[in-house]
This record gives sequence, C-alpha cells and structure tokens, in this order.
Amino acid sequence: MLKKFTLNNLLMRPRLLVSSLILISNTFLCANSDIEKLKNAYPNFIKDYSSNYIIWNDDEKMIFDDLISNKSFEEKLNNPSLKDQLSIKYIKTIENKDYIPSLNEDAGRIRYEPFFKKMYGKNEREVNKNLVKIPWMPKYTKRNITVTKINDIDKKLINISSELENLPKHLRDFVLNPDGAYNWRKIANSNNISVHSFGIALDINLKNSNYWLWDKGTNKKYKYKNQIPLEIVEIFEKYGFIWGGRWYHYDTMHFEYRPELLD
Repeated sequence: MLKKFTLNNLLMRPRLLVSSLILISNTFLCANSDIEKLKNAYPNFIKDYSSNYIIWNDDEKMIFDDLISNKSFEEKLNNPSLKDQLSIKYIKTIENKDYIPSLNEDAGRIRYEPFFKKMYGKNEREVNKNLVKIPWMPKYTKRNITVTKINDIDKKLINISSELENLPKHLRDFVLNPDGAYNWRKIANSNNISVHSFGIALDINLKNSNYWLWDKGTNKKYKYKNQIPLEIVEIFEKYGFIWGGRWYHYDTMHFEYRPELLD
C-alpha cells in the first residue's frame, strides 16, 4: 500500500526530507539554467519565466515542462516538451574534436514544435513573410539560398559564407554547392515538421555526406560516419548553428540555428 508523504511524514524521516529538498533544488536550478539559455539565445522573443511557463515578449505564455516523467527517447522525439528540447547537451567541436555520440545522444533533434511556430511562423504563409534570398559564397558561385531574416539568420549565414570563402580550396569545395535551405516539409519517416520549413537550416553537401537512414539497411544497424571537415563545423557553431554530425542519428550535411544549445 502506498503512503502519502505529508510534511509531517517528511519531518519524521530526516533523510527523506533532505533527499526531497535536494531533488526539488536540483530541479529548480536545472529549470532556471534552461530558461536563461532560452532568454540569452532569443532576447527579442523571450523575456521571463513564471510557474512553469516561459513568457514571450508579447506576454503570451508557453508551458515549459509537461511534467511527464520517464519518457523514452522516442516519446521525447514525437511528443516533446520545451524542457525535453534542452535535455541533451550539445558537444561543441571546440570542446571535443573526437566526439562520437552515444546511443540516442541527439542534441537538437528533440524539438518542441509550438516553440518554432511561435517564433518563425505557424504555417507556410506566415514563414514566407520573413524569407529572403542571400548569395552563397559569391566569390566562387552564383548560388542563392532562401532563409528567414528572423533572429538575423540571413546576416549570420552571410557572415558564415564569407568565412567559408577564406578556407583553403580542399575545404571550400565541401560547401560550394549546398543542397537546400528553406523547404516547407515534414522530416523523412516522421509527422514532425522539418526545421527547413522555418528557413533556419542548411544542408551543405549531399555528395560527401552521411545520413543514418541511408546507412540503416535491412538489419537496422549502422555505425557513425562523417566526411565533413570540422573546420567547417566550427564556423557554423560560432554563429549559433548546431551540426547534425553531433547526433547518434547522424545527418552530416545538416546545420540548423539553435543557439540555446551552444550557450
């Protein structure tokens, strides 16, 4: 039979009281840390946090933690909370150049869709209002890519393009022919909307990339692979973009703007 642990119960059990207080304190500190990451990453959108809700600059409230415990990885992927979105640490290239993700270590693949729709547009028509075309590596190509201007993503990608142009030719060749940026669509084999739909992602090189679904095969086994030079990755990370090559379910052509994970 389960017992209810009232305050009196806890006071009668000092060890349980201490453990409970530590758990509450750690939960509060983690939530505060995550909120600060969001506020620092998106200062033009998020201003505060109160009673399990983030508060947007227009005073709209959005729930942070759905309070569903012990979710599996698949449950977090398909039915995440905003807290789940921040639950896996992204390992920057500068922190560990030899990093290979462990099982289901996919920092950034868990995305709380209402968060992105609130920021970038709830449908294709709304997203389109903020799309712009920018030149991509104009010293060497005549390519343009379509991205959002929200959060100055267009300007950040122009700066990235300029830095990539200064790389040696053997590195530059990896990024001369990007495969795609804005594209309103769902993720392959998923009902979730791709971040390409918001104009915040770029696939840089189809020919020299690796993708876990391509390598999965009939036996459903795959081993981490990558051909993209880390010098390129470091430039994208500098401007707030995470890399799909930092995922167990790797997608090495893929970069997306997620500065909250790089804080």
